[in-house]
Amino acid sequence: MVPAQTGLLTAKKDEAQGVLYFGFQPEAGTGSALTVFVTDDQSDTYKLILAVKPIPAQDIVLRPPAARSIPAAAAGPDGRASSYTRRVKNLILIMADDNTQGAPIDRQEVNREIPLWQEARLVFLTKYSDGDLIGERYALTNVSPRELLLVEQELYRRGVRAVSVRHHTLAPRDTTDIYVVRERKDNE
Repeated sequence: MVPAQTGLLTAKKDEAQGVLYFGFQPEAGTGSALTVFVTDDQSDTYKLILAVKPIPAQDIVLRPPAARSIPAAAAGPDGRASSYTRRVKNLILIMADDNTQGAPIDRQEVNREIPLWQEARLVFLTKYSDGDLIGERYALTNVSPRELLLVEQELYRRGVRAVSVRHHTLAPRDTTDIYVVRERKDNE
């Protein structure tokens, strides 16, 4: 991960100690939350949900999974595992970057409003197809006068394999991205 400053979050990398420091900007109020994907040198990706709370700072230590031998039948042409879970994660990362260059993924603009909750406006923006997986990118806007707290579990339904929400807390009129990966249906 490259040190960055995006909205409410700052990140600083300490190469000498192999540490990455995250911090929220002073204007982030209690209850603000942000989902961050961190990729290590071995290309393992970790999802962190960071939240502003009135507690002392916490240390999080990420340990890569133990090296495991992969049977030749399960390895892809480049020798890496071609696991289902890795494909789901990669599809979410592609949608988050909105970048399909170099990936064998079809991308289709949808731009259709989906009635969901009275407090929110949900727009289905883009559909991504990758073999037996379908990725869907949505924009959700808080149209209520109160703060809206999003819980990923509310977006699961039959066939959904992963859900990722960029910002879990939305002030009135704020918008966030939502990424859903599901199984391809027979009629698609």
